[in-house]
Amino acid sequence: MNSPVPDYGVLRKQEQVVLLSLLLAVFFSLPALAVALLSGSMLLLSDMLDYGRVIISSLLGWRILRAVRTGRMQGFDYGAGKLQTFGGMVGAALYVVTLLVMAGLSVRHLLHPVALVQTFTVLGALFQIGGFAVSGWLWMRKRRLARAAFSPVMEMQWRASRAGALSCLAVFLGLVLTLALRRFTWSVYLDPLCALAFIVYAGASFLPVLAEGINELLDKTLQEDLQLRIDRRLAEHFDGYAGFHGVRSRRSGGLIFIEIALSFPNEQLVGKAVEVVERLRRGIESDIPGSDVRVVLLPMEEPCHLPEREKR
Repeated sequence: MNSPVPDYGVLRKQEQVVLLSLLLAVFFSLPALAVALLSGSMLLLSDMLDYGRVIISSLLGWRILRAVRTGRMQGFDYGAGKLQTFGGMVGAALYVVTLLVMAGLSVRHLLHPVALVQTFTVLGALFQIGGFAVSGWLWMRKRRLARAAFSPVMEMQWRASRAGALSCLAVFLGLVLTLALRRFTWSVYLDPLCALAFIVYAGASFLPVLAEGINELLDKTLQEDLQLRIDRRLAEHFDGYAGFHGVRSRRSGGLIFIEIALSFPNEQLVGKAVEVVERLRRGIESDIPGSDVRVVLLPMEEPCHLPEREKR
């Protein structure tokens, strides 16, 4: 009854790319802040909140991924998976809070428009082109690594890089549009309006991450369709065991841990019981991808047989 073995090569690559995101954000944050302040652009200033979000979430994500990789996680060790889920939720929550702050600043600039300083605005636009290229590469890289080995932290990270790339593109287009139309008095409203448009999109993309994380941390049991798959396999092998004592399940990161308690007749050969257990385990794991099934043997006393509907 082998447990899924983590791919430590993939885990190391996940850890390295998140660390790279952290270092890049720290390195470029100071010059970006200087340009934002000198230009007077709301879009560029709001981008600094994104830098802060990247630094905090990347630092947290890197520490969690490193802990998972070096912790020698074994089957039915729920802590590491829950830690990743919590880290992913924290990162997504930080980003949503950042978006709310950006929204408030954008509304303030709509009410009190600020003229942009052309020289530094152009420099800021060039920064955004570089940011788009870097964030786009990180987006694709993190997404591939997240698909190679599921991790709530990496799911949050690649979505954040995607939002960062689109944010850079939106900021660049907003700045170019504002500069191109600067001879019109109403052009001062373009900068905060573009920021608000991005906030709506980015917020919609991150709310599902928070919802999924909350569901997992609440430790909800298996969905009904998954439970029915287990019941069908138990009914299929009903003649192979004497008593059924219940099913326990739990999610941890990308894994579903399932524990089934059975009892066998005292006179049944050990080899025959092991054969039944293996067929049952392999059947359930094939029906439920990402599952790790364990069968616990209990004495014959006070068995709780399957209901009649499950025998059929």
